[in-house]
Amino acid sequence: MSHPALHRPAPMLELRRLRSRASAAGLTVAAAGVGLCGLLADGAAERGDLSAHDPGVTAWFVAERTPWLTGVAQVLSALGSEVAIGLLAVATLAWLLWRGRLRYAAVFGGGMVAAAALTVGVKHVLHRHRPPSSLMLGPVDNGFSFPSGHTLSTTVFVGLVAGLVLTIVPGRLARTGVVVVGVVLALAVGVSRVYLGYHWLTDVVAGWVLAVATLAACAVAWQALAGLDRHTLRSLLARIGR
Repeated sequence: MSHPALHRPAPMLELRRLRSRASAAGLTVAAAGVGLCGLLADGAAERGDLSAHDPGVTAWFVAERTPWLTGVAQVLSALGSEVAIGLLAVATLAWLLWRGRLRYAAVFGGGMVAAAALTVGVKHVLHRHRPPSSLMLGPVDNGFSFPSGHTLSTTVFVGLVAGLVLTIVPGRLARTGVVVVGVVLALAVGVSRVYLGYHWLTDVVAGWVLAVATLAACAVAWQALAGLDRHTLRSLLARIGR
């Protein structure tokens, strides 16, 4: 009579199966995010679906403006700006390289580059205009509106940093706190862009959706890089830095 343990999959085989399932789930989420963003873009181009509510949402935010809310929104918007996130990303990548976290550095660098490329690429494909400049609380921005670059880059950055922190911080309560802070910050930056009159609601939602898709792709990349040695990872990082 055979022993039950002989019928159990080997640990390495089981690990590969788990990684395969995780990669499949990540690819599914990434594809769904891209598809949903396409639907949002189509609605924005035709001024239908969710985008039909954009003027009403913006008008509501304008009506609810107060000095202290404006101050908070401006701080959040500044924290989520391309310049601020770019500097934070460079500092984080440098720290990862200094600490020898090559796999995470590769995923982090690739994720931030992808977020920037999606922001610029989709904006120049859709050519959607921003809300009227008279509604903007701050310098006038005549660039394209869809998706919100602040929202997309901030959400990807916060998500990647939270993923790194979760591998370091022990305890379920602390990890839950990290996730909650990250989600609140990503949501707050997006809302601040609508409040300040720089984006329509659809732009911000598209930023969140594309960010989730990017983070899912980063999770797949993390699994794919699991078996690479340090020399190969260094070569990959060198390519990302070019």
